Amino acid sequence: MYKRIIVVVASALFGLLALLAVIITDLYDRDFPQAIGVESRLSINFSESNFSVTEAFAMLEELDASLELGLVKVAPDLASDGEGQMFVALNEGELPEEFSWFGGDGVVKIVGKDRLSNSYPDGFYLVTGKYANLREFEDTLKSAGVKVGRGDASILDSLFFVVQERGFTAAVIAAFALIMALALFWLSLRARGRALRVLGGCPTVRIQMQDLAGFGGTLFVSAGAVSLIAALYVGLFYGWLYVGTFLKVLLSLQVAVITVSLLAALIMSATAWPSATMLATRQPAVKSLRSAAMVIQALTFLLVVSAAGPAWSSYKHSSAMAAEMAQWKQLADQVAIVFATEINEMDNLEPQIGELVKDAESLDAVAFSYTYTKEMIMSVNFGEYSSVSFVNENWLDLVTKGVSQPTVTSVPHEDIPKELFQMVREEADFLSRDGVSEELFSQFRFLRPADGFRLPVSQGGGGERLLFSEDVLVVVVPSIYNVYNDSALTSMASTSNVVFSGVTATQQLLERHGLDVQSLRESGMKGELRVVYIAEEGILLAQFAAYVVWLLNLALVALVVAFSVAAGISALITALLQSKRDFPLRLAGQSWISILQRRIVKDLFAGIIIVGIVVVLQKPGTMGAVLVAAAYGLLIVPLSHLFATRWCFNGVSRRRI
Repeated sequence: MYKRIIVVVASALFGLLALLAVIITDLYDRDFPQAIGVESRLSINFSESNFSVTEAFAMLEELDASLELGLVKVAPDLASDGEGQMFVALNEGELPEEFSWFGGDGVVKIVGKDRLSNSYPDGFYLVTGKYANLREFEDTLKSAGVKVGRGDASILDSLFFVVQERGFTAAVIAAFALIMALALFWLSLRARGRALRVLGGCPTVRIQMQDLAGFGGTLFVSAGAVSLIAALYVGLFYGWLYVGTFLKVLLSLQVAVITVSLLAALIMSATAWPSATMLATRQPAVKSLRSAAMVIQALTFLLVVSAAGPAWSSYKHSSAMAAEMAQWKQLADQVAIVFATEINEMDNLEPQIGELVKDAESLDAVAFSYTYTKEMIMSVNFGEYSSVSFVNENWLDLVTKGVSQPTVTSVPHEDIPKELFQMVREEADFLSRDGVSEELFSQFRFLRPADGFRLPVSQGGGGERLLFSEDVLVVVVPSIYNVYNDSALTSMASTSNVVFSGVTATQQLLERHGLDVQSLRESGMKGELRVVYIAEEGILLAQFAAYVVWLLNLALVALVVAFSVAAGISALITALLQSKRDFPLRLAGQSWISILQRRIVKDLFAGIIIVGIVVVLQKPGTMGAVLVAAAYGLLIVPLSHLFATRWCFNGVSRRRI
């Protein structure tokens, strides 16, 4: 029966490890899709080079073709509301038109380079061809001022990435704590037999080896059964291609946990070895494990309480990040105009850009957000606000679409710091056409995000980066064309602070205002304006953020299970030690509460001290999670004592103990 308990608990532990292995395999396959043989992943950034978008793609295509790298760019599938991905091949090759990856619900399409006609060259590229020429490719780009990062496929790297991430470490610690509790449980079951063998003169080494072999064998049986079932599940539901990778991850985790468990069992066995005095005085053999049981129970309780705050904080942060990143999907159809022109050409285009913005505004096809932070204007008192963002109504409609909770509240003029209010007025006057009239300024609206909502605003001078803020002062301008002059609009459009709706519609606007390539050439200009999506990188980040929440849930569940098992084992050892006292007291009619009162009060007192220490060291924002974990711990301890003592009473009455 005892072995069955260990097998069940160990199987639950290895099941948690199997779930962790599934997530790691999924992350590994997303970085290096095995279905198309990817072994390297490149991160390329042209922001500090002198290449235009067109020149950058031309260079990548030329190098890819000459070095036979088989490069594909990772891009979001905008047709699926940003939920999926697609791979864009820079040159024709032997890749399939579509494939399925490990965790994907559908297929991933591999499309031609036309998909990149409205994209930035920056991003992630996968190598599906010859890897021998990859070093030459990197050196060529770096010599041209392009930033290149390289990552090669490694299961261990993916494993270490997950284990080292803040919040995920708790799951690994919980696994080790649970396996130590199992080792303690095994030793407590073997304590009486071990004492008899010691009394009979059996060599110490033989006793240790027999105990470890029995415990290790039970763990290996559980690990093997879980591995076989999990491998079959992965093969049937994910594909046999991934079974090898999955098993490498799972077996690595299992070997680490089993090794630690055997080492812990050996240490606890050595420190709790039956003494001559114990044998002579006929004390219960399990008494020697009582100290270890109390230490593990206190340790796991400390882990649960102290890790609850950071784990909950990480969970909330990751959930908030996932929700924020998901807002990039609202911008999936928004595009920016990238200027590949000389300074004097851009100056000449300013009137046309102004008319283009005016035309787009009349069609409700332009959104605007430009945010100043405290660091950008340090001479102004921002008061309680961290930043001030100028937006138009279209921007608010875009970033709050589909949000059920209230998003913004009105801010009276008198509640705005005078310096900040004056800065808003001066900034509007400085960038306007002929100064902002009182009538026009009276149409400005001042808002702030509602409680619990972090409003996405576009960073000034770098509109492709969103700031998610709960303390930003939002200034809604009635019309960006009427408030800003042509030079300001051109500058803001070039930094993606002014964005437009739809690739086709924006391209038609360029043609209508003489800003397409053909019209520019007829005007004698060498540069060009290119329409690109602004949200591709943000959508890819949103897809990754969804996986983080999984692991953080796993960490909390594993910690709770570990503490529950440790508390139960500690209570069982105490009940075995006190069974000679508890049995006659119960037969005499005393209640369980009076019998257990002393030991429960002692454990609760120790638990309250631990909680007090953790509360003092925790951040205020995580206090709720700490108190919930503490309440669970202080509840499970008396319940464990009650069930363990009743079980021992029944065992004594039936002469099994």
